[in-house]
Amino acid sequence: MNRLITIPFSHYCEKARWALDRAHVAYVEEPHLPIISSVAARRAGGTRTVPVLVTAERTIGDSTEILRWCDGRNGVSPLFPDGAVGDEVRALEHDFDERLGPHARRLAYAAVLPSRAASRSLFTAVPAWEARTVKATFPLVRGLMMKKLKITPAAIARSRTIVDDTFAAVAARLADGRRFLAGDRFTAADLTFATLAAPVIAPEQYGGPLPPRATWPSDYATYIDAMRRTPAGAFALRIYGEERVN
Repeated sequence: MNRLITIPFSHYCEKARWALDRAHVAYVEEPHLPIISSVAARRAGGTRTVPVLVTAERTIGDSTEILRWCDGRNGVSPLFPDGAVGDEVRALEHDFDERLGPHARRLAYAAVLPSRAASRSLFTAVPAWEARTVKATFPLVRGLMMKKLKITPAAIARSRTIVDDTFAAVAARLADGRRFLAGDRFTAADLTFATLAAPVIAPEQYGGPLPPRATWPSDYATYIDAMRRTPAGAFALRIYGEERVN
C-alpha cells in the first residue's frame, strides 16, 4: 500500500492528497505534527519536509512531483497537459508553489500559534503520543515554529502583500470569463491555487483539519471572509466544490 507522510493540516499535503484522491490511488496517510514530521519524512526516505509519498517503485518528497506521478493513472485527465497550455500550467503552478504557498502558510500560523485553543484543535488527527508531547511543550514548540517561519510583524505584512497580489493577478486572469486558469479544463494550476490559498479562504471541503472558526482571532476571521469574497477566493471555493474528490 502507498504511504503518504503528512502534516494533516498542511496545504502542501492537501495538494498531494487531492491529486491522489482524484487519480483514485489507494494510500494510507501517516499524519504527524510539525517538527516531528521532519523525522518521519527522513525515515520514509524523503528530506525534512512533507508530503512524502512512498510507493512500491520509489519515494517522492515533493508535492509537485506527486502530482506528476499521479498523471495518467487510472484514466483520469492529466493535470499537466501537453503543448502551450501545459507550459502555462507549469509556470502558474510553480509561481503558486513558490510564492502563494509559503506566504499563506505564514499568515495562518501567525494567527493560529498565539491561540492555544486553535493550535490544540489540530492535534486530534495525529498519533496520541505526539499530541501529548506537543501539548506538554507547547510554548517551546510555538517559539520554534515562529522562528522557523520568521513570524515577525514585518514578515507578516510582506506575506499579506504577496498573497493579496497573487489573488489580484488571478482575478485579472479570470476577468475574461474563463472557468479555469489555463485551457478549458481543470489542471494542476487550478488544484495548486485552490489548495495553497486554503489557509486564507478555509474551504469547507478541505481534506485535513482546520481550526474551528470560533478559535480564530477576530482580525483573521475578517480577513478570511474578505478573501473568500474576492474573485480569486470565490474561484478557489468553486474549484473545491466542483473538483475535490474525497
